[in-house]
Amino acid sequence: MRQLLLDCIQSIVDTIDGIGYEIIVVDNASFNSSAEAVGDSAFPNMQVIGNKKNVGFAQANNQGYAISKGDFLLLLNPDTVVKPTAIKSVLKFMKHKQDAGLAACRLLNPDGSLQKSIRPFPTVKEHLLRALFIDRIFYPEYRNKTYYRSVPFEIDYCTGAAMMVRRAALDNMLLMNAEFFMYAEEKDLALRLKTNGWKAYFVPVGEIIHFGEQSTNHMALEMFLELQRSQIKFFNRHSYGLHKDLLIWSHYLFLFTYFMGSLILPFSSYGRYRIKLFMEAVKNYPRFVRNPNC
Repeated sequence: MRQLLLDCIQSIVDTIDGIGYEIIVVDNASFNSSAEAVGDSAFPNMQVIGNKKNVGFAQANNQGYAISKGDFLLLLNPDTVVKPTAIKSVLKFMKHKQDAGLAACRLLNPDGSLQKSIRPFPTVKEHLLRALFIDRIFYPEYRNKTYYRSVPFEIDYCTGAAMMVRRAALDNMLLMNAEFFMYAEEKDLALRLKTNGWKAYFVPVGEIIHFGEQSTNHMALEMFLELQRSQIKFFNRHSYGLHKDLLIWSHYLFLFTYFMGSLILPFSSYGRYRIKLFMEAVKNYPRFVRNPNC
């Protein structure tokens, strides 16, 4: 992870010439002394916050936001490499599109293949379509060609690995809701911005390589369960009454059908991995509904 972080920062410096910037690194008590590696480096305009414990993705971003000064904030995972024009393209769009509160560009896997990073806000319909394994038919977010359109377009939200936020759009809001330790904070942010009249966009010009799960792949089950907690917290925060109950339990239906579907793949290591993840999610989900913080 140390080298990934250094490569990420180097890619920013290499591609942002001509633009005033600051780089703020928040080390969430990493086990490999990433903060020390950055502190010992020769990168300019660098600030480092070293946490003694992991305070969560949302709170760590809030720490960086609190000492930042720019009009636009680029939230960037450390396991990314910025390709030429990515930051400049999104920044140029944000400056031109005055109703843009948030924007993102294309994410790629290390082999150059597309990472599908756009998401629709959760609905009962989406959950039911996922439970029936047919959601990819109905939502353009799942189609490769969507990510290669010729012009920017409005989206619901994007994954939090790389996104730019307009400071003025936040007004008096926190950048991220620390109620979410990890996951769901990006859609919570996008929905709060939308409620206040701002829009989220996808800019299909720049590209960022995202290695993915480099800080969590050694504890995949814990993170998958944390994802379910965060989903429930999101439903509790943004929906009410019967609609909230339908969202919560239609999501559970999706988890259950995916668990059942995984049972046909017991002979591969990937199949057994999926069975374990979804089995534990199905088993623990009702407990999380009663207390998302347990």
